[in-house]
Amino acid sequence: MASSLAQDRDKTVTGYPAQPGQVAAGYPHGSGYPYAIPPPPTYSTTYQPGPTRYYQRIDGPSLLCRLITAASVVFAIIGLIFFITWLVLKPHLPEFRVDSASVSSLNATGTELTATWDFTLFVRNPNHKLRINYDSVEATVLYGDDVRLATSRLPPFLQETKNETRVQFQLAARSEYVGEDVVKRVSGERAHGSVNFGVTVYAWIRFRSGIWRMRQHLLKVYCDPVSMGFSPNNATGTLLGQSRSCEVDFANAPQVMMYLALALASSQNSLLGTKSSVRNSGCQCLIRGIIVESNYVVQTA
Repeated sequence: MASSLAQDRDKTVTGYPAQPGQVAAGYPHGSGYPYAIPPPPTYSTTYQPGPTRYYQRIDGPSLLCRLITAASVVFAIIGLIFFITWLVLKPHLPEFRVDSASVSSLNATGTELTATWDFTLFVRNPNHKLRINYDSVEATVLYGDDVRLATSRLPPFLQETKNETRVQFQLAARSEYVGEDVVKRVSGERAHGSVNFGVTVYAWIRFRSGIWRMRQHLLKVYCDPVSMGFSPNNATGTLLGQSRSCEVDFANAPQVMMYLALALASSQNSLLGTKSSVRNSGCQCLIRGIIVESNYVVQTA
């Protein structure tokens, strides 16, 4: 009876945890794995270093990039200084007007024209802080919009601040070829008592104030019409009305190119001693050579 109870106590139903002090069937005593509580997990407190990572080294900006950056900064600062100076000084274009004008010995026959013009231009510098330097000054008398009758170079001059200057010059054309149509128009206008001429002045100018100076610009002065009154059967005409104001502006790129081309042609033809005329319309020029006689006087107030 006692042995049967001991055997029943040692029997364990498969799938249930063993009671304390029991061993699962089929395992030796003392070597069975208890099903009641699994052993707690163990954690290591020792620092385990992670995998070594390699990073690509990024170099700083190259020497060329630094030089470009430095140059850009310097140019920006210089440009800002010039812009501020421009705003402070406020350059204004000079003022021109025709104070007096006359033409003598006007003779237009066939296809040629002969005449002598005398002009006095009033030039004023309206700037309070800037001087104006005029260089390579060239004056031309025109008929209509495209016929250059005579042209000549004038001496350079300098205008101080708030200065007024009178420039006197004379242009002459002898038997200048102008074409039959121009001769008829000039003769017809003179018969009616007046002939309209035009005067243009080109000059390279530069504004200056102390050590500051602006780059050169080609100045264009256009005075049109300059009306000359004639008495019947008289070849001498004088300016009608009061002084004539002129339009003043910087020449645009096509006008600069035309000016340079005409100046070059004039100098070459003067060396060759040829006698002819120049016609121009817009940006197209027909150059046949120029010969003129001129006298000029510059008076500064």
